[in-house]
Amino acid sequence: MKKILYIIIISLLTTEIKANVITNLKSTPLTKFDFLLKDYRDAINSRISVYMSEIDNFRVRLDTIKMDFTFDDEMQLFTINLYARADQARYSEKKIKLRKRDCNIIRNKIFVNKYGYGMIFSSKPTSYFTKDYITNNAIFLLKNTGLNEKEKKEIIEKSIINIELDHPYANQKVKCKGALNQVPLN
Repeated sequence: MKKILYIIIISLLTTEIKANVITNLKSTPLTKFDFLLKDYRDAINSRISVYMSEIDNFRVRLDTIKMDFTFDDEMQLFTINLYARADQARYSEKKIKLRKRDCNIIRNKIFVNKYGYGMIFSSKPTSYFTKDYITNNAIFLLKNTGLNEKEKKEIIEKSIINIELDHPYANQKVKCKGALNQVPLN
């Protein structure tokens, strides 16, 4: 009899707790900014998926990319942290070293869908690949936000990116960071 009584009491309490959670969620107001964060994060994640599904011999191949996306209220900056690990099969066979250029290519392919480097003279970015070019192409990520072009540009300019590229065998890590539209990243 005690067991039945305990079961009834526990079921009543859990039902009440679930009802309180739903009521609290319904009473929490969502702002346009919340939708902006969600759309921006989703757009970056979809571009990462495209990057990972493409097979291309002219760029660094990756096993994984993990993204951490935050907004700093104090500094009013969007921070995008990408953690990438180079493809184990490709980099175990060849003694390829990772370079800062690989970091920049990852950023360029995800946000602009271009390499930003020429195939012959690949030590520096191509001449058309400027800060304005990156900004204007990265605005495409914010197409579903309902913002005007000026607001979208401001968001891109207030976005900071940190990329950490890890070699699977050599204890080699390449890090680059800077503004999203910076050419090249430091």
